[in-house]
Order: sequence, then structure tokens, then C-alpha cells
Amino acid sequence: MSAEAMLDFLDASSPESRLGFQAAFHCGPVLKGVKSSNVMTAEPGTWRKLQRAFRGSSILCVLLAVHRGREVLLLYRYRRLQSLLEDAKVKDFLRSRGYEDMTVAAVIIRLRGRYAGYALAGQEFPHELGVILEYPLEDVKGFIENKGRNCLMEKYWKVYHDRERAAHLFARYDRARERAVEEVCAGYPLGQIAVEEIGR
Repeated sequence: MSAEAMLDFLDASSPESRLGFQAAFHCGPVLKGVKSSNVMTAEPGTWRKLQRAFRGSSILCVLLAVHRGREVLLLYRYRRLQSLLEDAKVKDFLRSRGYEDMTVAAVIIRLRGRYAGYALAGQEFPHELGVILEYPLEDVKGFIENKGRNCLMEKYWKVYHDRERAAHLFARYDRARERAVEEVCAGYPLGQIAVEEIGR
């Protein structure tokens, strides 16, 4: 979809449709089932609206923090995130960051506390969020070790290893986002867009 067509849609759409567009644009890979989670920021009150919009779908929405007058939201697929948290390397990394219980609920509660500490008290950014967003573990570690510098490429995240794999994932995420945006613009509600899981 062209930028002009997207702008025309946004100009003519209701607040509910604009919210759907925002969620599809920022979280399309999660909506289409190719990623465990995404983060988006939005105006206050969006969290509750998205909870209602996704009721009955496989997407859950959690408020991580309110930061600089914006809600920071985590949209995720429970089963896919649970599967990610069962990976031994992911568990080891999260344990090194202070996580003990690897259930989805416990990890999200701990992440919310860590993100609130960053947003409200100026503590260290919770870089483990990258793992929860399903960025490759070696790239999350590379980002921490390099303090965000010296990456090979960047788009959805900064890449430090396996440029080819990252380019393939970026293309997949782009296709998922495009599909989700097109469906919103065609009038599909978010809950319906999120029902389909097109897999890995």
C-alpha cells in the first residue's frame, strides 16, 4: 500500500480505525502470527481499547509503563511467547538479568517492574526486552556488549550476527505488517485480523 493511500485512509477514518491502523503498523508481525511480541507507544487510554479490540483473539495486551505521557504497550501471543521462554539459552540469559520464574506471567511482571524502573526512575534499560520481542539472542548480547554501536545492519533491531538471517526476518515482518495494514484499511476489525496465525 502506498504512503498516499495510507494517508487518505487515516484522513477519512474514525478514531477506532486509526487505532487499528496504528496497531497493525507497529505490531503487524504479531497480529499475523510470525512474531511473539511487539511494543508500541500510544496515547493514554489505548491499553483498555486494545484489550477490548483483541478480546476473543490470541493477542494479549499489557501496559508496561506510562512514560512521558504515553502508554508503552506490549502486545503478545501467549503460546508463542511461552515456547520462546522454554528455550534453554533464553532461560540462561533471562536468569542472568534477574529473572527466576520463566512462566509468561512471571516474566511479564518482572519486565514491567524493570521497564517502570527505567521509565520512571532512570534505571538501566531492560535490554532483555529484545529477547521477549524475539530478536536473536546473539544480537541482544551484541547490542549490550557494543552499547548499541558497530552493528552490521539495522531495521527492526540492530544486527550483530547473521546478516542474511536478519534480512530474511525483516522481509517477513515487512510482509506481515503490510498484510495487517491492508486488512485494517479494508475494514477488518483487529480481533479478526489477529485470529489467523500464519506461523514461522
